[in-house]
Parts: sequence; structure tokens; C-alpha cells
Amino acid sequence: MTDENDTATLVRRFYALRRTGDLDKLGTMIRDDVVWREPEVGGHMGELHGLAAVIDMIGRALQTTGGTFRLDVLSTVATRSDCAAVIGWRADKGGRRIEGRELAVFRFDGGLIAEALFLPENIENDHAFWA
Repeated sequence: MTDENDTATLVRRFYALRRTGDLDKLGTMIRDDVVWREPEVGGHMGELHGLAAVIDMIGRALQTTGGTFRLDVLSTVATRSDCAAVIGWRADKGGRRIEGRELAVFRFDGGLIAEALFLPENIENDHAFWA
């Protein structure tokens, strides 16, 4: 039986909420003082501090891709406070599609995302797509 607060379950719940596009509900899973590290591709990524910055970045990614940005949890490895997940993703922008995988590492505190780090499989594709 899976504990609803185990970190792998929390990561899967987070990505399920991302698919709905409901940024308010998504924000309930993230600490106000979160530290979020995305590769610096496009003007909406990089090292972000705080819930508002993260929600803004996710909203801009959805807007830029016309809502086509999709992320799926492919596998996880979890501890009591951390979860590493292989994420498959795809999006369309300007008639182009990009697909890839990344390693997402989350640290939780009190059942909320306190820190996140994203390591792409192919950063060159990310740069080409988001530029």
C-alpha cells in the first residue's frame, strides 16, 4: 500500500496537476520559499526563488506552447524526503515538436516541494526549441 505522502506519490500527483493546467491547485504542492533550478533556456527558466516565480514560469511555458507542454513520470526512486524521477516531455511551438527526457530531483518538507532540480537529457534541443 502506498502512503499518500510518500515522495514518489507526491511527485506523481504534482505532474497530474500540471496536466490539468490549474496553477492555483498546483501551487498548493509547493512551498512559498521553494528553490527551483531549471536549465537556462528561454526567458522563463533558470534558478527561481519562491512559489510565485515557479507558477509564473510554468504558466509561461504553457502559454508559449499553446497548452501542448506535457510531462509524464516514467520512473521514480524515492526516499522519505526526496524523489528522483525520469520525466518524459513533449511540446509544440511554432509548428515544431520537441520531445525529451529529464531527471527531476525533488526535496520535500512537510509534504510540499521545497527544492527542485532538473537535468535534461539533451540541452541543445531545449535551447533550439525555447529560443
